[in-house]
Amino acid sequence: MNPGIPVFPGPSNDPDGPLVAAALGGDGRAFGRLVERLRDRVYRFILRKVNNVQDAEDLTQDTFLEIYAKLGNYRGASRFSTWVIGVALNLSRNHVTRRPERRYRMESTDELGDMTDNSAGPHEQARSHAFATAVTSAMDTLGEEAREALQLVTLEELDYQEAAEIAGIPVNTMKTRVYRARKALREAMHTAGQEDFLDP
Repeated sequence: MNPGIPVFPGPSNDPDGPLVAAALGGDGRAFGRLVERLRDRVYRFILRKVNNVQDAEDLTQDTFLEIYAKLGNYRGASRFSTWVIGVALNLSRNHVTRRPERRYRMESTDELGDMTDNSAGPHEQARSHAFATAVTSAMDTLGEEAREALQLVTLEELDYQEAAEIAGIPVNTMKTRVYRARKALREAMHTAGQEDFLDP
C-alpha cells in the first residue's frame, strides 16, 4: 500500500469505497472494517461451494489474506465486494478441484435468504426444512457450472455483468447458464412437489 492521498478507483456509488480508499492509503483499521463488513458474506459463499465448515473458515481467512496482499491490484472495474467474491470463487474452485467430494449443500434454510418463508410456526418451519432439502437435492442434479452461475445471480444477487466478470465468461454465456439452470431446477422442484422456487 502506497502512502499519500487515498484514491478509490472503483464506482463512485460503491458503499465500500471510503474504506477501500483508506486501506489503499495504508490504514490497517480501515481494512479491518472491510473484513468485518464482508466476512459473513464471503463465508456463506464459500460454504455453499465447499460443503465443509472448517474448510470454509480456512478459505475465508485465505481470501482476506490474499485481498490484503493484492489490494493494490484492485483496478475498480467492478464493486469492491464483487472483486472480493471473485477471489473467494477462485480459491474455492481450486479447493474443490483438489477435493472433488465437496459438493454443493445448503446447510440450513437461512442460506436460502428471501427465497424461504421464515415464519416462526412449527408447520412453516417444517415446510421450510422440506423446501431446503428439496432445493439441495435439486441443486445436486445441476452441473458445477450451472450451480455456480445460479449461486452468483440468485443467491449473491449479482447482475449478469458482475457474475460474468467473476466467473470469467461472456455475459451471454452467464445468461444462458442461469436460464438453463433455472429451467432444470424448476423441473426438479416440480417433481419434488416444491414448485414455488424461482421467478421465470
